Amino acid sequence: MNDSRQLLRILQVNSLFSGGGTDNQTMDLAVGLQELGQSVTLAVGAGSRWEPLAKQLNGVEVETFPPKTALKSAMIHRLAGIVRTKNVQILHAHQGRDYWPGILAAKAACQGTRVVVTRHLMTRPRRLSRWLLLHMADVVAVSHAVETVLQRELHGPKHRLHQVYGGIDPDKFQAERTVAGKSLRQHLGWTEEDVAFGVVGVFNLPRGKGQLEFLEAAAQLHHRCPRARFALIGSGTMEEMLQERIGALGLASVTTMIAFTDDIAPVMNALDVVVHPAVGTEALGLVIWEALASAKPVIASRLNGIPEAFVEGEHGLLVPPADVPALTEAMWTLLQRPKLRLQFGCAGREHVCRHFSRAVQAARMMELYLKLYAPR
Repeated sequence: MNDSRQLLRILQVNSLFSGGGTDNQTMDLAVGLQELGQSVTLAVGAGSRWEPLAKQLNGVEVETFPPKTALKSAMIHRLAGIVRTKNVQILHAHQGRDYWPGILAAKAACQGTRVVVTRHLMTRPRRLSRWLLLHMADVVAVSHAVETVLQRELHGPKHRLHQVYGGIDPDKFQAERTVAGKSLRQHLGWTEEDVAFGVVGVFNLPRGKGQLEFLEAAAQLHHRCPRARFALIGSGTMEEMLQERIGALGLASVTTMIAFTDDIAPVMNALDVVVHPAVGTEALGLVIWEALASAKPVIASRLNGIPEAFVEGEHGLLVPPADVPALTEAMWTLLQRPKLRLQFGCAGREHVCRHFSRAVQAARMMELYLKLYAPR
């Protein structure tokens, strides 16, 4: 293994930085690399929602660039200037829209900078990227499921395609557990005897993250056990539809809709079980790691990269996507077995700390960086 104590000058690029999973991964990676003693600069779109948060990161320099200009010329010019000024050795772009500006900026700077781009999606890359990306950059897939798609779709030298898992800061979730989680439960009127199931994620048309299927399962579970409670945490274009469905299913008295918050730890810790019933495509499911870091068991769809996030039967349960009866039975199993919930949750937290922490993510990525920037 390469020595991660070797100093590299690294530029992380994210033009959106508005608070999604990719943005969380970008920030955690930047901090993790800095904790390894690396020189890290985080470049974000000027005025992005998380720009103030970025500027609070200890030891990470923050630069901004105009994210929305014709042909992104101003962004390319600004990034090239940062690369030259800081003599950047690794430029790492995290959003698909930033791949080519990052590549062109590195080329324009003429510093021998290696470009790395991360693919966080299961979808097929655009035509230009399919044909040229591997010729211009090293590509990181966040899961083996994404890697399989890229192996099939990308043309070029496949040795430049790598699989590196992301990570989270587990301590952020554990520290909130005993205080904020209990406080939120009390605020929502949930007693210690109630068993609360929740879905955390955006709910945009047409199908969101499986919230409609979750509500169907919740209705069946509620008939079996009146002490079951349910929550939808997020925002999106399906809000009115979901509210109507909650009423139609007779769940209004036991279901809560909670607006998305950047500080998701108290919400996670208020729940007894986190459900991730994804129905579209899912590269991995960052919310699963956040749930496990909170020592909460998970129920998730057996879909794309989701099974890579945890071990079925040790940290939670997997069900077929959009299979309401199977989802209902999985929820019923965990509702009835509090000791199993505790067992899954404790083992899940240990799993995340060992394999998917911010420190582990940074070490894995640093190993790749050093491999790419080895003296030639």
